[in-house]
This record gives sequence, C-alpha cells and structure tokens, in this order.
Amino acid sequence: MKLLWHSNGIHKVEKDKVSKRRVLKKSIIFIIGLLVLGFAVHIINSFVDNARLKSRFKYVRIDGKKMEYRIKNPGEYTVVFDGTIGTNMYEWEKICKELEEKKISTFIYNRRGYGFNDGGDARTPEEQAKDLKLLLRKAGAPEPYILVGEEYGSLVSTNFVNLYSDSVAGVVLVNPISEEEIKTKPFKDLMKAKYYRSIFEEIGTNISLTSLLSKMGLTSENTTFKENLTGSELDEFNSFKNRTNYKEAVSNEFKNLYKNVSNSQTDGLLGSKPFYLITDKEEDPIRNIGQSASTIVYKEEIDGSPLSLLDSDTIVNGINSVLKDAKKLVKKS
Repeated sequence: MKLLWHSNGIHKVEKDKVSKRRVLKKSIIFIIGLLVLGFAVHIINSFVDNARLKSRFKYVRIDGKKMEYRIKNPGEYTVVFDGTIGTNMYEWEKICKELEEKKISTFIYNRRGYGFNDGGDARTPEEQAKDLKLLLRKAGAPEPYILVGEEYGSLVSTNFVNLYSDSVAGVVLVNPISEEEIKTKPFKDLMKAKYYRSIFEEIGTNISLTSLLSKMGLTSENTTFKENLTGSELDEFNSFKNRTNYKEAVSNEFKNLYKNVSNSQTDGLLGSKPFYLITDKEEDPIRNIGQSASTIVYKEEIDGSPLSLLDSDTIVNGINSVLKDAKKLVKKS
C-alpha cells in the first residue's frame, strides 16, 4: 500500500515485473565486460613482463620457433638433460654446477612453450626428441650424448635413443614414466584429471583467470621446484607460469600421457650402452630397455619431485658411472 501525492486515498501499486530477458541481457553484458577486462589485463601484463625480463640464454629457431639452451665445457661427451612437466632448465642448475666443476660438458634447454620459448602446435615425445636433435646440432653440442631424463623427460630421452641411437653413448633415467604403465587404467584415470585441469588453466590464461586462481593457490604447481628457485630465477618463473605458452605446453604433455602417444621403450633398446636407472619401484619394467650386464638399478628412497633437486648426489653418481662405462666401451672397441 502506498499514499499517492495526487490522491486523497490509499491505493495499491503493483511493482514492475522484471523481465527475465532483461536480466539475462545485463548478465551477458557483465560477463563480456569481465572477459574483455581480463583479456586487456593479460595483454598489459605480458607486455610489461616482456619489457622487464630478458633471457640469459642463447637460442636458435626450430621450425621457426625459438628454443633457448645453455652449453658449458664442450668436450668429449655432452650430458643432455630433460626434466619433468611444469619445470624448466633451472631444475638442473645444481647438478650442472657439480659436473661443470669437473669439466664435464653439460647441455640444458627448455622444451617448446617453456621459459622464453615460443609456443605452437602440440608435440609428441617423438617430435620433441626430433626438436632436441636439431637444437643440439644447431647449438654445436658435440656427440656422443649422455641423456639424463626425469619423469616426462625420460620419454623424450627414450624416443631420442629410438631415433638416433648412434648419437647416444649412455642413458640415466630418473623415476621414469613407463610406456607400459601409461596403458593401465589407474594411470589413465590419474592423467585424465590432470589433463582436463590443465586445459581449463590454459584457457584461463587468456582472460587472467589463471593468474587470479594462482594467487589464491588454486592452480597446479610443482611446489618443490618453485621452493628451490630464488632471486631472478623465481621472478622469471612467476612471470611465465601463468602465460598461455607455458600452460599450453604443460597441457600438451599431460595430453601425451593421457592419450598414450609414446612408443619407444622396447626391450633391448639401448643394446650394450651403459644404463643407470634411478627408480622408486621394486620392479621397474624400464630396466628391460638395457642389457643386464650394462644396467645399474638404484632404488630411490626419497619421495618427491623433481628428484634432481631433492637428491642431486644420486643423479651425479649415475652420470659419472655412465660416463666411466661409456669410455671403457670405447677403449674396448
């Protein structure tokens, strides 16, 4: 009931009915406005970071795409490192420092989409191995190579051996991903959740949603890797971790695991090449890619990833062992 100024009586006034179409229209406009704002923030942040940050590494172009790398102490053998999903070449800094003090040649790089690298089409582990071979050649890294692959990096390493066996003198695999295990339902179910989450985070980078979720601690991250970064390395990683190129690369690699696209780990793959396997499994099927006489299996007791930061000494010992055995093979021949 309401008293009207132009009347001496009291009349009932019906409220205007709110049109559902009008509400929907306003909601759509509001959402579009948020998307545009998020996209603008994304563009501005990318521009600021590109102006502020500069890569400390050399790079070449593979299929027109920038790939950065670092090589030190080029010599008789080149130790080539490939890491886990979501990390970058900084994963290997501690190990490289120990090896370089002994004048051992090291080569670290970022896969497509990581660090300052360009993004682009999805890459299978086999295609990533081909990218690596071209990168090594263009960078002038001397053969033969000692390949060191951790987790996802092990797939790139075994595909590399499968394609370019004559270029490889030995292999160290750290908690490797078994192509036999990838085929199992429990593994597929685990990767399904991670893959679809990575797609959501990749899409969210275009409207700054992923950055917002990251600040709330709701995005997927390798906390061990991040906790071991300091100074400019941490600043750089924090600037790139919510970029489209990075999240696209992470999503691509989870897809490779979920879709089971790698097929390189055949029995006897390494022949007589020295093989050092660091694993937390009692019976790791990957041991069969090497000959028993030239294979050393180290049972790892430390949990966590990447192991390169949690137990670098074990990996350094494995590399030294493979280098020693590789040199013995050359003398015998």
